Formats: sequence, structure tokens, C-alpha cells
Amino acid sequence: MGKITTFEEAIDHIQSGMTVMIGGFFLAGCPFGLVKELTRRGGKLENISLISNDAASEFKMPHAYGNELIATGMVKKVTCAFIGHNHVAMKKIADGELELEMQPMGTFAERIRIGGAGIGGFLTPTGVGTPIAEGKPVINVDGVDYILEKPLKADVALIYGSVADENGNIYTTGVARNFNVDMATAAKYTVAEVRKIVKPGEIDPSMVTIPAPFIDAIVLAKEEDYLL
Repeated sequence: MGKITTFEEAIDHIQSGMTVMIGGFFLAGCPFGLVKELTRRGGKLENISLISNDAASEFKMPHAYGNELIATGMVKKVTCAFIGHNHVAMKKIADGELELEMQPMGTFAERIRIGGAGIGGFLTPTGVGTPIAEGKPVINVDGVDYILEKPLKADVALIYGSVADENGNIYTTGVARNFNVDMATAAKYTVAEVRKIVKPGEIDPSMVTIPAPFIDAIVLAKEEDYLL
């Protein structure tokens, strides 16, 4: 029971100047309740660096939670693989109010994975000769140029799970696993928003997506947050 907490207490761990990861791929696997609670801290938090595939936004939904989060002004930088449907972010970037680091999606995912694995970097040919490579070491291996990409880590990760037991073992279905699994390992403090909480032992160990040691806190989702 020690890991089960409230949305308010979970977001209290985020302070100004921190780096925050938010899981999800549009509607799939985004912890909407946690994003909403973070948004409520507008005016209290600042200089947040956000790492999120699509800035917690949603395809073709201008009212998506990620737009509201960016609109608070608390985010100073977004590292992502897609930003085009977050209209608030696009305007802030154009106005010089928001720093953007765009990544090819595979590179983005691998940087998070190695952040959790304790690996210092990896080599990829993706982006060589493009603006993606600017300011990064380029290493030639057997006649092929590779960019050295460094890991992405966070102070706090906000992730989604389908079911959690009270110890913090998480099972997540299908594509909702996306970035949530790797982000859980790449942050100092990980909060999982789940749709159901069960007793220890009720999740088959072979079905555990994220083991309990990676989870610091669990919040039970409010179903109304998922009625987009």
C-alpha cells in the first residue's frame, strides 16, 4: 500500500528546473490525469525540460492535454519526435519562447532506453549530414559515419499502466507500452497512473511489463480523464 498515492502528492515531487518525462504515443499510453495535475501547477513551476514523444499532445485534437500543459509557460524546452499537432508549442517555438530538440523517433526511444540502462551513448547513422548532427560527435566506423547520441534521463517520469499491484508491478496492454517502459527506468522518480490496482500476486509474473523496483508511486486513474 505504501506506493499508492494521490495525484497531488505525486506531482509535488516535480520542482522548477527539473527534467520530466511523460509517456504515451498520442492517445495510447498517456497518463492523462498526471498531465492534468501538472498543468494545474501553472504559475508555480518554471524552467521544466519536457521529454515526451509528442509533448503529451494528441493527433488532430487542439484541446489535448499537452497543449494546455505547454500553454502554462512552465516548460522551457521540449525534446520529442513529433510536435506538429501541438499548436501552442508551435507558436511558442516560433516566438522564441520554447526551445525544441527534435529527434528521429528511433533515436529518441534508444536515448531513453540507454538512459535507463546506464549506457553512455550509442552510434547511429540516422541524421548524419542533417541538422540533427549539429554539435554532436560524428565517428567513422569501417568507412561509415555515425552520430554519437547520448542518453536521455529525467528527474521524474510520469507513465501509464493498465494494471498495477500494490507493490508496484505494472502490466500494460498493447501499444500503450510504447515509451512508458523505458521511461520508467530512466528517471530518478517514476509515477505510474493505472486503470486498476490489484493485490500482490494477482498479476502473473510473466505478464509484468515494468517490475516494481522501477516504480516509486502509483495513482489510480479517473475514468473521466480518458473520455476524450
